[in-house]
Amino acid sequence: MKIAITMPQMGQSVAEGVIVKWRKAVGDEVAADEIVVDVESDKISFEIESPAAGRLSSCLKREGEVAAVGDLIGEIDDGGPEEHASAASKDQVPTVGARPHAGGDQPQVLVQAESAGSGMPRRTELPEITREWLSPYLMRMALMNDVSMDELQTITGTGKGGRLTKADLMHYLSRRPVAASSLPGAMGKPEPSPGEVAQLGEIIPMTAIRKTIADHMIQSIRTSAHVTMVHAVDMTSVVALRERMKQAFADQYGVKMTYTTVLTFVTARVLRSFPNINASVFGSNIVLRNEVNVGCAVALPDESLVVPVLHGADTMTFPEVAQGLDRLFKVARDKALTRADVEGGTFTISNFGAFGSLIGTPIINQPQVAILGMGSIFKAPVVIDNQICIRDQIYLSFTFDHRVIDGAMGGRFLNAIQRATEALDEGDLDLRGL
Repeated sequence: MKIAITMPQMGQSVAEGVIVKWRKAVGDEVAADEIVVDVESDKISFEIESPAAGRLSSCLKREGEVAAVGDLIGEIDDGGPEEHASAASKDQVPTVGARPHAGGDQPQVLVQAESAGSGMPRRTELPEITREWLSPYLMRMALMNDVSMDELQTITGTGKGGRLTKADLMHYLSRRPVAASSLPGAMGKPEPSPGEVAQLGEIIPMTAIRKTIADHMIQSIRTSAHVTMVHAVDMTSVVALRERMKQAFADQYGVKMTYTTVLTFVTARVLRSFPNINASVFGSNIVLRNEVNVGCAVALPDESLVVPVLHGADTMTFPEVAQGLDRLFKVARDKALTRADVEGGTFTISNFGAFGSLIGTPIINQPQVAILGMGSIFKAPVVIDNQICIRDQIYLSFTFDHRVIDGAMGGRFLNAIQRATEALDEGDLDLRGL
């Protein structure tokens, strides 16, 4: 039986990777989960393990060649009969206990049963949502064929861990009613020709990374019912605290004391009390995540975006959060992130205030259900006890999926962050004695 080795999803904006080195030659014996190939993209480097024990029967991509996410790069022959492989791929979805790397999955809590629904084939289990379950290639194919995220979640995946494959989607499309191919076509208007487009100005094709980001954002808007709330948070005490402590903090821990660190530290702890916000959605299921893994969006010099993840952020001290974020940001800008650095996020923070913006409405990072946006800190007149005072302010914008989170919960979550931030002192940040 031939078992595929495919290029895995490696983060939100990574569409392809380069084969750096095959650690095994064709014909070599390999163990399950043994590393067989090293891969790198323009943002991260990582290792791909064998999905099963057996013999490496083919290397379909040579060292130095580029493979898109989801591409077949090699095969493992586990010694089983080919007819068994065919039956398994058509009729079965691997169970959690049987699939490779099951021991590395984070435990999750399923809090809502999936309904029987429309008679379409349904997944028999949730995919490994700690990793991206839908590749950019499949996402783009779905968008081109006007397939919604809800439709995608009805298709039985035959890939590892129940993931959707190109064959699964093609099989579904071959039996799906054909819809209008484009909005202009549906309105009776012809698509503009390349010549007509060229008359409008210079044409710059999207890079693969930009296409991937666009696909991810569009699919998120089409999937989640986005609602945004904004709170003004008084940062006067935090600004003063940082001014007092930043030099001693840098001397002691070797990293800067930043406002992103402060908000990440506070948010991670508040998330403990809001499990429905530290969650993921799959179909009609809400999965409450047992770990709080906070991703922080980083804009790179090439205009692309990556979201490295601080794992177990709610269990870290403030200095540990600062050191963890500093490391992630540095390796992100050096394009040296590993696969582990971008996987498993349960909540995201976007600091658009670094570019001077006061308010923004960030888009949810699927399959998460919420994202927090940080604006720039600015001075503003504020009325306190009937007196006008000049205070340091920040707008926090909380965008959430209204399918899962209602306005009352969103308001309580922002209030909790606001109260915790405004009350911070040296003790809360483990800085006494500096």
